[in-house]
Amino acid sequence: MNNINNINNRVLVIYGPNMNLIGLRSNKEKSLLTLDKLSKHIKTQSKFLTIKFFQTNDEVKATNMIQSQRNKIKGLILFPGPWQDCGYILNDIIQIINLPFVTISVGEKENILRGIKNIENCDLYKASTEALQVFENILLHK
Repeated sequence: MNNINNINNRVLVIYGPNMNLIGLRSNKEKSLLTLDKLSKHIKTQSKFLTIKFFQTNDEVKATNMIQSQRNKIKGLILFPGPWQDCGYILNDIIQIINLPFVTISVGEKENILRGIKNIENCDLYKASTEALQVFENILLHK
């Protein structure tokens, strides 16, 4: 087993389309979730991982980010939103570089993007904590 501090432990979190407006959606549901609050939650819940965040509405920009980070990251947590049904470009790059990834969906069903774990949960705090645990377990057991 490797010492977690001696290995690359960076995980990229990509927030897909309209995640920058999650506060508007959650405000209607009275939960007051914002992207900043979710990102802070992910950082505080991460025990051994270094987290890099990226939000875009553009699948090509997300693909470019994955390509540029491919030698620096051990995994990807993806909030795909509508890309779940049409993320062929993302799916292609993830398969090419053989990157383990977890998807977190809020109501969307995983069709194109099927990761090592696919979490469907309206509670994004719980879902993101579960995704972090997947990568922490992978890194601890290598």
